[in-house]
Amino acid sequence: MDNKEVVLLKKALERQKKARRQAEMILEEKSRELYETSRQLQETNARLENLLSEKTSELEGVFVNIVDPYVVMDLDTNVIRMNSAAVQFLGYDHTKEALNLSTLVHPDYRDYTLDALKQLYSVGTLKNYRARIFLKDGSTRFVQVNSSMIYDKDRNPIAAQGIIRDITGEMEAQEQIRASQNRLATLISNLQTGVLLESEDRKISLTNQMFCDLFQIPVSPDQLKGADCSNAAEESKHHFADPEGFVKRIEKVLKSKKLVLSDELKMKDGRILERDYIPIFSDGKYKGHLWTYQDVTLRKNYKRNIEAQKEKYWSIIANMNLGLVEVDNEDIIQLVNQSFCTMSGYSEKELLGSKAADILKVREKNLIEEKGKERLKGRSNSYEIKVLAKSGKEKHWLVSGAPRYDEAGKVIGSIGIHLDITAQKNLEIQKEELLAELEESNKGLQEYAHIVSHDLKSPLRSISALATWLYDDYKDKLDDAGIYNLQMMQEKVEGMDKLIDGILKYSSIKSESLENSPVDLNTVVNEIREIIFIPDHVNVIIMDPLPTLEADATKMHQLFQNLIGNAVTNIDKEEGIVAIGVKEEKDHWEFYIRDNGVGIPEEYHEKIFKIFQSIGNEERSTGIGLSIVKKIIDLYQGEIWLESEVGQGTTFFFTLKK
Repeated sequence: MDNKEVVLLKKALERQKKARRQAEMILEEKSRELYETSRQLQETNARLENLLSEKTSELEGVFVNIVDPYVVMDLDTNVIRMNSAAVQFLGYDHTKEALNLSTLVHPDYRDYTLDALKQLYSVGTLKNYRARIFLKDGSTRFVQVNSSMIYDKDRNPIAAQGIIRDITGEMEAQEQIRASQNRLATLISNLQTGVLLESEDRKISLTNQMFCDLFQIPVSPDQLKGADCSNAAEESKHHFADPEGFVKRIEKVLKSKKLVLSDELKMKDGRILERDYIPIFSDGKYKGHLWTYQDVTLRKNYKRNIEAQKEKYWSIIANMNLGLVEVDNEDIIQLVNQSFCTMSGYSEKELLGSKAADILKVREKNLIEEKGKERLKGRSNSYEIKVLAKSGKEKHWLVSGAPRYDEAGKVIGSIGIHLDITAQKNLEIQKEELLAELEESNKGLQEYAHIVSHDLKSPLRSISALATWLYDDYKDKLDDAGIYNLQMMQEKVEGMDKLIDGILKYSSIKSESLENSPVDLNTVVNEIREIIFIPDHVNVIIMDPLPTLEADATKMHQLFQNLIGNAVTNIDKEEGIVAIGVKEEKDHWEFYIRDNGVGIPEEYHEKIFKIFQSIGNEERSTGIGLSIVKKIIDLYQGEIWLESEVGQGTTFFFTLKK
């Protein structure tokens, strides 16, 4: 180590020594200050110990092991001491933080608390102080405090001590009781039932306005409280139809002290009251009783009316020709009337308790089950079933069923009304057989008509040919009478041919043969004007645009051709007019065909629509044309009628369903 390093080390050592001396001087100074402070604290502690010793001597024996919260406060309500129960309850520890009890009191109780403290300071004790306080966690509790003053040896008050009891549950219960009492009192006051509560010594504890109204008492319920009811029965018996019976019944009820419900009382004014008696016992000891009165006049009268109506209608049901059955949801018969027994052949005893579908051997059991499910959904309906009566004979019944409900509105079964339609069913079967036979007969007749028409037309054509040959060969040799007879023969043959054609057309008109398609009636009329012979002095006019119908085109041609041809043929005026028009209605079209011809006498207005019927002695008419018209209109669910005046003309009206 060289000299330079030694010098540096010596200088460092000197600096350390100097710093140490300075630190020692500071430490000595601080030690003196600490000593002075310690001495002063000892003196202060001595004084405090003397004060504490003085107070402790006064409070000795006060602070003991108490389960309830225990608190000692000075005269300014600052806490001096607390036991662990108080610390736990209040949430505050006075050894760690200052606590003034007056700050814990809820604002609603501060005035009351000030008065209580004044009483404590002046009297020396305070019993059953109750208030609402705040705990440290912010919650509130109801407490009851019993406290007393603490005095020094000279009887000067120096503090107060108290035991705190948590009564929150009790106060809330009392509040609930008061609220319940208020609600009960309000409820009783507004009941539509008269209420009278009597104590064990027959004093009125509570009543309501309805009670006063029922018995015409001219004071308020509050004025009756405390009144003696010992002689009330005698005083009010004049209101009842049986006064003495009323008094005796009350005496009997009060003597037995047993629950009585729905006593019926008849009043002189015709009212009917229903009375209940309810004895009140507490721990087996009789405490009084409650009377309730209700005016049931309307209900009783309504019930009597219902019973009378029920008896009336049940009498009707029991004697009507319709069979009545009630079954439950399992199809078990609950009730039947005599008509049902007669229909089925079984007695009431045999039917009740039996399953309906089994005892009656219903063919359509699946249908019965299906309808039963619909009943559970509240649905009603009608249907037909086949059953075997007790005699073994099959019957057809029409059933109208509906769900059966209990008082709660729940479906508990079904009610069925049964009508024996066996006779009608047999008639329907016979009708269907007759219709089938008629259809077959009509088919045969139609075929026969075609054969006959062919067989008839052949000789007619031969006669026509022979008449023509006779005319051609012998016209030079025949006189006028002979020629006239040959012409008449040809006309008769022509008329016979038309008659055969008309019969064929008439027999072929039926609904099964209709081939419906859109038919423009304007086109139909125009085509008819081109086909039939219309004299030059006659005009056929379409007054209104005619509709297009969904119909059979051939039948529409036949309909309009017969009516227009009939009108044209019967015009005797120099200027003839046939007017065709239409009016639209909600569900049909109304047409008219009007002419200014000879007219039709009234006695023929119905006759002309019948087959082979014609007007007067018109030989050219076959008597079939208007019959065909009537039959076609019937097919389209229409009507035809006419208005006519002889010499002025005729108007045919007819309707066709849309």
